[in-house]
Amino acid sequence: MIAGVAKKLKQGAELPKNLRPIVSIIIRRFRQEYEQDIMQSLRELQKTAANQPGYLGDQNSLSHDDECCELVNVFAFDSRKNLKKWESSDARKRHLAELDAHPQETANNIQFDELAPLLNPKVHISKVEIVLILIFWIVAIGAILGYVADLLLPATIPDLARTVLLVSVNVVLISYIFLPWSTKLLTRVKARATKMARKT
Repeated sequence: MIAGVAKKLKQGAELPKNLRPIVSIIIRRFRQEYEQDIMQSLRELQKTAANQPGYLGDQNSLSHDDECCELVNVFAFDSRKNLKKWESSDARKRHLAELDAHPQETANNIQFDELAPLLNPKVHISKVEIVLILIFWIVAIGAILGYVADLLLPATIPDLARTVLLVSVNVVLISYIFLPWSTKLLTRVKARATKMARKT
């Protein structure tokens, strides 16, 4: 998932202080017989999004459960303003209408934008590194939470409720614990590497 999100980012680039990067997580559930049509429509939507101002990248995670598919799409823009422009664009509305024309059980959208304090240029961490760290934790913590949920949550809980709960917990853990910790650790490592390079 990491390579897809980082595809359009420039190594070493830093975000201006006035921008607030925002990540959106969209969850869709649909029957497996509609998988090819929905994924094709989604790819067309993402191709168009890739040409929009402020687009940082996206990646999909598709899983199968009995006769259903669960699609988790993670994408990022450099600010809520650019995301809103994309959401209100005629191109998105056209592609989204084609995507939503396929039968789907549910669709849910979760957004968070608490990344700005971590992207201050003084920290010397590029937006490539931030997005890579972010997607790594989304995948890693999601897998761990899924395992814990299988052990602790009752089997009667609806699949959508389970997914929304796990994604919400994932977002909170990443925003307030793992992403701040990771950026601080990376800053220390890069600072030490810089000092060692100067000595040699």
